[in-house]
Parts: sequence; structure tokens; C-alpha cells
Amino acid sequence: MHHHVKRALISVGLALCTVVVALATAGGASAAATTTVGLWNFNEQSGPAIDSAGSQQNGTVGRLVQRTGSVYRFPTSTSLPAADHLVIVANNAQFNPGSGQFAVTVRFKTTRANSNVVQKGQATTTGGYWKVEIHNGQATCLFKGGSGQQRSVLSTSRVDNGVFHTVRCDRSSSAVSITVDGAKQRTITGASGNVANSFELAIGGKSRCNPPNVGCDFFAGDIDYVRIQR
Repeated sequence: MHHHVKRALISVGLALCTVVVALATAGGASAAATTTVGLWNFNEQSGPAIDSAGSQQNGTVGRLVQRTGSVYRFPTSTSLPAADHLVIVANNAQFNPGSGQFAVTVRFKTTRANSNVVQKGQATTTGGYWKVEIHNGQATCLFKGGSGQQRSVLSTSRVDNGVFHTVRCDRSSSAVSITVDGAKQRTITGASGNVANSFELAIGGKSRCNPPNVGCDFFAGDIDYVRIQR
């Protein structure tokens, strides 16, 4: 092979390497949220739901929530008040996605096809809101900014079959994705804006509901843990 041909091939190879490195760097720039700012393991048998992340954002446990020592069992009842069904954690800015990287992960099992699992804010909340929901048996990640921008994505598999599933919702400035049992299932691109409200974190349904005007969407089943990362 002629030397000038070899030099041309080497140049092409170097150019390709540069492109690969550039793509890898771009991918790294949008890496998922990894800093845990809230972690409730739900393994207490009494007292508050302890935040194991160290920020001491402990939760108040509703009187109808049962504890096994390893999971919290949320009731099938739909009676009011809502607080009886929920774990409520006081408002903290760390639980607001803002405009950047944010992730929430929850491990649960249920046979209820429609319910809200964990959320901060509700549909008409000033500043927007986010939630992990089960809709017609599919897990849903939804983020809505204060300006009305919204992105939501559904899992491809059902999660209401009475066995444990781990659902992770990832939000970046330009996309929302859902991962179920370690497999990323769907991603939707587009901005969801700045999500920041003054609501409490509600686990097990809506904390501010008034049926029939605003349904409570109570979760029924077991929750193993909830983790929030930034």
C-alpha cells in the first residue's frame, strides 16, 4: 500500500475516534442524576418513615398504613381523610426537579390498575408538579413545569400483576425516560420546564383531594422504598 494511502486511512481513523469521543462526552454530559437527596426504606415498625439519605426529611405515616418491618402496606380503602392512607414528607426544595437532572425510583407491588404512587404537587399546582403513576396497569412518569410545559412517558409492560417492580423516572432538561426492573423502556424528548412547588411529598396517593372534584387516586399494595436523586 502506498504511503499516502496509509496516511489518508490513518487520518480517517483519527477523525472517527474524535467523533466517538465527542459522542461519549456528550452522553456523559447528560448522565442521569446520581446524588441521593431522599431515601425512605420503609423498614420501620413504628414512628416516622426515616429518611436514610441523611437529610432527616422523615415522613409522617398514615394510620391505615401497615408495616411489616420490610415494606409499608397501603390499604385498599378509599375512605377520607387522605392523610390516613399516605406517607407525607414536608416540603423541601431538594425534592423539586427545577430545570435540571432529577430521578425518582420506587419499588412496589400492586394489583390496582390506576393509582398515584408518589408525587410532589398536583395538576393545578403553582410551579408545576411531578408524579409516578399507574395508568391502566402501566407505570407513568410525568413532569410538568410551572409554565405549563409537560412531558410524560408510559412503560411498555404492565406493573399491576401483584409482583414487585422497580420503576425509575429520569428527567433532564430535554427528556423524560422510564426504566422498569433495570431495563429502560421509553424516552420522550422535549423540555418539561422548571418544576418547583411548595407542596409536600406524598407517597400513596394525592395529599390534597376532595372527591368527586379531585380524586385521591390512592395506591393499594406494598411499597419497599422510594429514592429521590439529583
